[in-house]
Amino acid sequence: MKNDYFVYKTHIDFTIVSNEVSPDLITNELNINPSRHFRKGDKSISKHSGSVTVKPHNLWSLQSISSELIEEKISHHISYLKTILSSKVDILKKYKSNPNFEISFWIWIETDNSGIGVNLDNDEMDFLNSISNKIHFSFIGNVPN
Repeated sequence: MKNDYFVYKTHIDFTIVSNEVSPDLITNELNINPSRHFRKGDKSISKHSGSVTVKPHNLWSLQSISSELIEEKISHHISYLKTILSSKVDILKKYKSNPNFEISFWIWIETDNSGIGVNLDNDEMDFLNSISNKIHFSFIGNVPN
């Protein structure tokens, strides 16, 4: 039976990338354990091809909890990250202004809908912009056959 609604699987990654600064130093400064991290020069094996790659930079990342909703909403992810990061804004603004860091929000939306729309209010946009250099959107369409 076909659903009368579309499902949206969403999460947000807050990432700090640097060639010079290790994820351990970032963890210590923020006093927050990352959801994932790697160091420049670490090797990893692709799950898809089995090829070995060498990480070109350091990465520290905090991920919101993935959710599946029947609405195109990401506000709960922003609120979650804001709760964790709001007391660290001064440190993150220092990182943002330092050319040794790239700070991004990666907003992931996967859906079986062929069209997607996302609304962010002023407070959400202010928060995202206050501590990041970039905001990326990744829309993944799983349109059924």
